[in-house]
Amino acid sequence: MHACLPDPELLSLQNTRQSHAVVWFDISSRASQSACPQCRHLSARIHSRYTRTLKDVPFLGKRVRWHLTVRKFFCDLPSCPQHIFCERLPSVAQPWRRGTVRLEHQQCQIAFESGAESGARILRDFGCPISADSLLSRLRRSVPAKCSVVRQLGIDDWAWRKGQRYGTILVDLERHQVIDLLADREVSTLTAWLSEHPEIELITRDRAGVYQEAATLGAPQAQQIADRWHLLKNVRETLERFLQRLHPKIKALSHTLRRPESPPAELMVQAVPVDQPVVDPSSPPTLRQQERFDAVKQRLQAGVSVKRAAQELGVAQGTVRKYRHLEAHPGNAQRRPRFRNLTSFEPWLIEQWEAGRKNAAVLYKALRQQGFRGGHTVVRTFCQQLRGAGTLCVPAPHPGGCPSVRTLSWAMLLNDSNQAPELSTLLEHCRAQYAEFVVVESLLKTGWAMFRKQAVMPLRTWLTALGDSGVRELQGFAVGVDRDFEAIQGALESPHSNGQVEGQVNRLKTIKRGMYGRAGLDLLQARVQYRSGSSGTAFTKI
Repeated sequence: MHACLPDPELLSLQNTRQSHAVVWFDISSRASQSACPQCRHLSARIHSRYTRTLKDVPFLGKRVRWHLTVRKFFCDLPSCPQHIFCERLPSVAQPWRRGTVRLEHQQCQIAFESGAESGARILRDFGCPISADSLLSRLRRSVPAKCSVVRQLGIDDWAWRKGQRYGTILVDLERHQVIDLLADREVSTLTAWLSEHPEIELITRDRAGVYQEAATLGAPQAQQIADRWHLLKNVRETLERFLQRLHPKIKALSHTLRRPESPPAELMVQAVPVDQPVVDPSSPPTLRQQERFDAVKQRLQAGVSVKRAAQELGVAQGTVRKYRHLEAHPGNAQRRPRFRNLTSFEPWLIEQWEAGRKNAAVLYKALRQQGFRGGHTVVRTFCQQLRGAGTLCVPAPHPGGCPSVRTLSWAMLLNDSNQAPELSTLLEHCRAQYAEFVVVESLLKTGWAMFRKQAVMPLRTWLTALGDSGVRELQGFAVGVDRDFEAIQGALESPHSNGQVEGQVNRLKTIKRGMYGRAGLDLLQARVQYRSGSSGTAFTKI
């Protein structure tokens, strides 16, 4: 049993006894002398003894309690104000605590890994109950040690509340550890932090202007590397903005290509295809949407920044950026009907309909018995189409609407051989009718391959081609890339990226959402910077 004690050389087990759920250990100290906590003078003159009751880690499924006999000593140093002191046992328990050091360590580990609420439930089942508030207090007393040397730093933002308030996460790329969290993403805050670490040699970041400015001011000696994933995202977003401007023409071309050459004189009996949704033309914007669009355009024309315009009008910054590149409101796309899984059952339904059985509820029950796993609404909608077309006719489906700008942008960049023939045909006609379409596609596909390191091309040559293209979306993109030229050039030449920082942000989100609204900055820092069994991040108890 002595081996179960945290410090067998210091402690002596006198007696054990147990009840139904608790094991009691009578323990005393073996030390012949103790140091005064005030003057550190050793004393062996005993004043008295008293007993401390301590909780310890569970033993064989039972709760453990200690009766620890400790002594009080006289301090014989005349100049010391502490005449009588209690002996300290730092390897066993901290002063005035009700639990052993190893029990508190176990509780902290569980709280760090699973959170306070979950940790309290786990510990209660393990036989050492503790409240969630007490675990939160333990987490707050565990302060992560500041990282002394950082040579390679990753920077990214994280959301306190998406779209409204953001913080900054800092990651040591060599140790794969979060070293600090900042409460905001302001230039001054990050610049001050970077100024305290002149040893930084390399910084990876996204293309936010805030981080670019802060890295330049706070760590001018460091090489900056832009994240290639964000560059690819910027390429696709540039293509999407161009397609948004051209979309009315593409939509008209799509409708022309889908219009049948000779419409049938009467509708034929046929099942409605289930793989192709019906898409109605876009509806005009509402009065409120049009007023908001006009207000955004007026502020942008007056020179107001995107961020300020979004704050004044109460809209997202992405909406303001989208409206900035449009001459008119794009309208509202009609909701597409849900896909139906009636393909194999439609002939049977048409046969039943022609036989006079037209109750949708009865047909649905019969389909369920045949193995149909869809909902009642799908069957009812199909029956409504049969009823509206007549006794023996089913209305021919709408051939489908124009693909969205997102769909078109991915189709142009990826060149997927499995894409729909209608989409390929539409892109071929766009290339034939719009000269700038070919220019934009060629240049952005070149940049896409270059940032994916599938092709090699001088970055400056590509930027010159973007600026000479005459397309305003490409010219605007070229200005932004040129402003961050050194970091983007570093992204093409260096193997480093912001990938692991994005992973740490994802871990932070998981921790933050699992803390039931109590994830203040101090708790987030404690849990995010914690690493079980890691020697790179030390925690101290206060």
